[in-house]
Amino acid sequence: MMQTAPTTGPRRILVAALVVSLIVAGSGIVTLVTRNGRLKANPAFAEGTILELGGSASRISVVGDNLEVVVGTSSTATSASIVLGSQGFRQDFRAKTGTYGLYFDSVPGVQAGVRRLTVVVPENGTLTLTLVGEARLILDQARLKELRLAGASSALELDATESGSIIDLVQIENVTGGFSAICLGNLDMADLVIGNIVGSYDLDFSGSLGRHCDVSLHTAVGKGTLRIPGKPGVQLSIGSVLGKVLSSGFVAEGSKSFLNASAASGADRQLVMRIDNAIGQIQLVEVQQ
Repeated sequence: MMQTAPTTGPRRILVAALVVSLIVAGSGIVTLVTRNGRLKANPAFAEGTILELGGSASRISVVGDNLEVVVGTSSTATSASIVLGSQGFRQDFRAKTGTYGLYFDSVPGVQAGVRRLTVVVPENGTLTLTLVGEARLILDQARLKELRLAGASSALELDATESGSIIDLVQIENVTGGFSAICLGNLDMADLVIGNIVGSYDLDFSGSLGRHCDVSLHTAVGKGTLRIPGKPGVQLSIGSVLGKVLSSGFVAEGSKSFLNASAASGADRQLVMRIDNAIGQIQLVEVQQ
């Protein structure tokens, strides 16, 4: 009987090649995961560390809860920097290319509390800030061409109580979990663009607004309050609303347009606001300043 010749040699070569391929692939995965801080944690930065970034157009992402981020500008700085006000921040290599990433990791023996950092950008620069987690953003006399707030996936508070900021464009992509803003007028914006808000929201437009400002909110889902100053003239229009608009004290101009007292009496409409789509109750409140 005729027998088939043994193929042990070729099989061994094939098995060896497969094993080598698996080792190389596994090594690549381990390297990638390690770089992302999963298998081997990156060293934690000490409190007070200053991280120097390059260029006037800066992209930064921060992941963590109970964050407090202060943004200011410097007339003498040539590049952006981050000053860490808390211990426990680590570099996050999961950030998009061109973005400096940080994430907060609890430190054994250190009591939990507010995790603080300060971002300093050259005057008239651009800052793209991605915040993931519960955060409070404070604008401290920030003079910027653009401030883009991206990926705010949890409750966010924007505090512009400190006057002296001038920002041409403020753009906020998405906020899920609630959004509150204090004294937005103090940012002296030319444009405020908000993508989507899901959750309760409270937007206060009081402050020292010195120029014409257009405000655009694409979609708001939830119970909201808009705090509108008596001066200057303000107009609010709503494209589509599924819910109630409580507008006591405001003058209706058509079915979905409202004026504050100054605009109704003939003053220039310096603050022009539009909400494209709203689901839920919106309450308009006039605030004195």
